[in-house]
Amino acid sequence: MEIVLITLLILKHTVADYFMQYGWMIRDKGTYGAWGGIAHSGYHGLLTFAVLLLFPIPVVYALLLSIGDSVIHYHVDYTKSNFWKDKNLTAMDQQYWVAHGVDQLLHMLTYVGIVILCV
Repeated sequence: MEIVLITLLILKHTVADYFMQYGWMIRDKGTYGAWGGIAHSGYHGLLTFAVLLLFPIPVVYALLLSIGDSVIHYHVDYTKSNFWKDKNLTAMDQQYWVAHGVDQLLHMLTYVGIVILCV
């Protein structure tokens, strides 16, 4: 179960972070409370909930884990976006990619945490 769950969460992350993230979401992620960042992280939470419903997890527990994923995702993205903005980083800067890598690592560790809490 653990391998299937972490695999589905990683696939979900790829879809939500790369295929279903639009310019208006990216633009807003550095402004606390802006709709784009909320929509992006909310989409992550919604898809996490859909994945968790595939497993024998109580619905309320799945909902709480999904909300937690959304809240964590929002704050990780907000912090990364503001780091980029404060340092005037672009894709040509090494620190840009370090921050992006740390962002992705934190998202993956969130999924590890979800799996641990589900077994």
